[in-house]
Amino acid sequence: MNLDYKNSLILAEKISKILAFKKSRNEIIIFPDFSSLLSISQIVKKSQINIGAQDVAAFPLGAYTGEISTETLKQINCKYILIGHSERRQYFGDNNFVADKLENVIKNSKITPILCIGESLVERKKGETFKVLSKQLSDAFSKIKLENIVNRKIIIAYEPVWAIGTGLVAEVNDIILAHREIKKCFSKMFKGDKVREVQVLYGGSVNVNNFLDLENLKEVDGLLIGGASLKAGDFLDIAFNF
Repeated sequence: MNLDYKNSLILAEKISKILAFKKSRNEIIIFPDFSSLLSISQIVKKSQINIGAQDVAAFPLGAYTGEISTETLKQINCKYILIGHSERRQYFGDNNFVADKLENVIKNSKITPILCIGESLVERKKGETFKVLSKQLSDAFSKIKLENIVNRKIIIAYEPVWAIGTGLVAEVNDIILAHREIKKCFSKMFKGDKVREVQVLYGGSVNVNNFLDLENLKEVDGLLIGGASLKAGDFLDIAFNF
């Protein structure tokens, strides 16, 4: 909610125009707020940009005032949905709804979920990072059966809460170990020949000054960019060079 409707469209147009002349080797997804999703989907429809939603209801269509359904998101060509972003967990109690939202997306759409998990500073100082990540994963997937995710693309975003918006970035070795742990936990939960390996993104104050530190880490499959994405030049500098 950093940008209003008008400025959201302006940012999308800037990014789209630059990508019309130069392509990125990376898949690019942008997550506008709900009010601008439809307009921005039209702006970027001929570009390499995919559209994602910042949240979704825990239920299918129905009398759930203020929510947005998977059906609506499908109709406006939304390809991805963030679930359990740290701000949703912190301010809106989403810890209680993550499992239901993930189940709803996986069972009622082909949209790819991006599940966000991460530890707080207190949990990190206590040495509980792996314990927290494992619990958040098991809780989120508690209603998902193996057959639900056969051939499904699943993405996890590791966003250490203490590093979001603070300018602090986890040490490279800590990022590597966290990403390995997430992939190991997912593999333990879902063992099957047709289950795709989970992709893990890193999101924690990633910007133009530090993203190259993560460039060659085989454990890092992509980036979830926050504040730096509000500047078209910075965002695309990362997209072109990561």
